[in-house]
Amino acid sequence: MIERLTKFLGVEPEETGPVSLLLAISFFMGLFLATVAVAAQTLFLSDTSISELTDLPKALVIGGGFGFIATGLFNILVGRIPFRILAIFFLLLIIGATAFLEFGKDMVQDISQLYYLGFTLVLPFTFISQLVFWGSFSRLFNLRQQKRVIGSVDVGMDIAQILAFFTIPIMLNFGVKVESLFTIGLVSLVIFLLLFIILSTTYFTKASAAGVFVEKDNKKLSIFRFFSFKYIFLLSAFVVISFSALRFIDYSFYNLTTSIFTDAATLPYFLSLFEATVVIVGFVFGTFVSDKIQENYGLRISLILNPLLLIIFTTCALGLGFFFGSDASKDGVEAVTFFFIMVALSKLVINSLRDALDAPVFKFYYVPIDKSIKLDAQTKIEGIVTALATIIAGG
Repeated sequence: MIERLTKFLGVEPEETGPVSLLLAISFFMGLFLATVAVAAQTLFLSDTSISELTDLPKALVIGGGFGFIATGLFNILVGRIPFRILAIFFLLLIIGATAFLEFGKDMVQDISQLYYLGFTLVLPFTFISQLVFWGSFSRLFNLRQQKRVIGSVDVGMDIAQILAFFTIPIMLNFGVKVESLFTIGLVSLVIFLLLFIILSTTYFTKASAAGVFVEKDNKKLSIFRFFSFKYIFLLSAFVVISFSALRFIDYSFYNLTTSIFTDAATLPYFLSLFEATVVIVGFVFGTFVSDKIQENYGLRISLILNPLLLIIFTTCALGLGFFFGSDASKDGVEAVTFFFIMVALSKLVINSLRDALDAPVFKFYYVPIDKSIKLDAQTKIEGIVTALATIIAGG
């Protein structure tokens, strides 16, 4: 059985245990993020007391602010507190916040405030979950091992999200309320926490003893030193600009979605199936195309492919918007449909390529950074800098 599992995962025998646990963790992390995102987005966008033109940009700013604070605090404490304890603490905070979104209706005077809060917490939930997951990954394997096993541990999240996004419409057909998706996410996160405790208890000490990762060798960068490195500054600038552009696409998509799907009952179906399509396209692209692009054209072309597509799609969307109309209240739903299709297609392709191509390629750009500061720089860029980009875009 162990031999078959080792062969299936494509890892060495001694790597089977941690890789299997990381695969399971990524599965439940994907299930948590998928169910919570659909529930939070649906409840927020379908609330008639919330304006997409004024409240949505503010929600993006607040969500980015929550993400900035959460990742900043995580980055400050990592190294000062054992990673295992820090990760458990933050996962417990997320569990508490998710439980409040599910069971906190009686604690708020206006239910719209709870929906608003849920939408703004999706981003920090995503950041912290990924920081815990990839922080564990970095502490268990050296660079050579990471290149070999990264595909095996990441696929669990894709599988979970595909299952979740396709299962949500079925559950809704059987009378399951949108709010109940928070319960599924809550259970998934609790299992995530339990699996992480098993993983960290069993393998972190072994990895540290083998010299894979020694916490005290990881130096922390002050904000001034962080931006004083030109290479790190350019990486951060690239993230801010590209992620800000993605936030603008998200804003247009959410704004138009509420105009097209005026019936609140149909909104979760569309969001679930759309996000499922994003994950499937990303999975297929990452499995069959991503490696070939990197091998044939290198890292530079791989990383600028998505921005080039973003320029093409937004140009087409602008043309359709000017020609047919972009405001459903003025031009009518039928006229705006063409603009909506192009915006949705932009979000589909760009988000798919971001997960399948941009994310794995961008990790190679951390390799030239000095080993002693690499993990701290990566944590800051993927957490604090990315959250800052959301604040800028929302503002």
